[in-house]
Amino acid sequence: MYNKWKIYGLVALLTATTSCKKYLDVEPVGKTILTNVSDYDLFLNSQDLTSSGARELNLLADDVDVTTIPATPDRPEDLVYLWANQYSTDTKVPPAFWGKHYGNIYRYNAVLVGIDKAGNGTEKDKRRIRAEALLGRAFEYLYLVNLYAKPYNAATAAKDPAVPFMTSVDISAETPRRSTVAEIYDRIISDINAAIPDLPADNATNRFRGAVTAANSVLARVYLYTGRYEEATKYARLSLGDNPPAILDYNTIANKSAIPNMAIRPFDLYARYSTNASMKEYPTIAFLKMFDVSDLRLKLFYENTGDYSYPKRGVVAFNPSGAVTNFGTSVEEMKLIIAEAAARGGRLPEALAQVNDIRKCRIKKEVYQPLSSADADEVMGFVMRERRLELAYKGLRWIDMRRLDAENKMTVVYRYDANNKTIATLAPHGARYTLQIPLAVLQFNPDMPRNDD
Repeated sequence: MYNKWKIYGLVALLTATTSCKKYLDVEPVGKTILTNVSDYDLFLNSQDLTSSGARELNLLADDVDVTTIPATPDRPEDLVYLWANQYSTDTKVPPAFWGKHYGNIYRYNAVLVGIDKAGNGTEKDKRRIRAEALLGRAFEYLYLVNLYAKPYNAATAAKDPAVPFMTSVDISAETPRRSTVAEIYDRIISDINAAIPDLPADNATNRFRGAVTAANSVLARVYLYTGRYEEATKYARLSLGDNPPAILDYNTIANKSAIPNMAIRPFDLYARYSTNASMKEYPTIAFLKMFDVSDLRLKLFYENTGDYSYPKRGVVAFNPSGAVTNFGTSVEEMKLIIAEAAARGGRLPEALAQVNDIRKCRIKKEVYQPLSSADADEVMGFVMRERRLELAYKGLRWIDMRRLDAENKMTVVYRYDANNKTIATLAPHGARYTLQIPLAVLQFNPDMPRNDD
């Protein structure tokens, strides 16, 4: 058993423990924080909780190409990109990924622990806020189990170690062991299902907040990641409802500044910023060549595309500034989940229809042609290609790579320096597909089981 201070205070919340503890235990002179229901309601809008996706997730994936890696890399983002065993030896700063997600879990737990005693609010509002915190915490654990545990495998999930499941904010209490993959997923599902009855029907006025539509979309992602494709389809359809929000047709906008703010985008179901929402990413040339040259996503989101021949690495940039990408869930993701499940189940016309619904809003209308095929492998290829193109740089590709690797569908991934020399490789079924527990955690928890090196 590990002391909770070591998990929360010294690791996840090193720079934020004081403020979190202040919210929970200290009443500053002349000021009361998290006392009334309205305080908790506002707290759920905090920047920490609305930016839960780590930008570094993009750096793990095979569609990025960083040509500026120094000869002796020491920045955490460089080490993430190279799939290093550890990303920092500085145990005095919150570690990449782990620190952010456990920091937010601490905050959600603070809401769950305190909301019932809050004043000046209705019981209905308390239940709603509690439900939103359950959904938010589940979303954070979905990242953690897909970073620090092996990909879900029904045959081994009950024994594969995942992460500690924290529910308390008492820093003196003992922390549970590393839960298994099955236990984490079971808790994610049960918490979201417990939240749904008390959530509002939708979050159209603020997509960062919890709602039944948002909860169903997260469940769809959960079931996709666990290979339960019919359940994934069920919840994806529930999240879309009988009248799904329209996909924005890029043929109708002049530039990305015309894309609505994330908080009110009809096509975003559960909005989340990344930790560096405006950071440019540099695609691999192979990834860029997956796009049709008539694809309006190239025009709107990618800089320096030239004549689309891409003769040099590190020139074209994905630039989300002006239309920040959503690390949460979206209508497009739900349609792609439905498409993948349909393709896997042999329902090829259904899969193609979902993919074409997206493509017709992305390809120049004067040249658009719907995809068609009666070949199951080809249709699955269409689905997975569209998933890569539409969900690019939203923190999802790394988790997809893990899923594909478990199905023997990943080849070796290489990293190159500016002179095209190989500087790192990620082999199929390699240990690096599961992140190592950070040194900052291991230093204070020497008995915590490690992941494979």
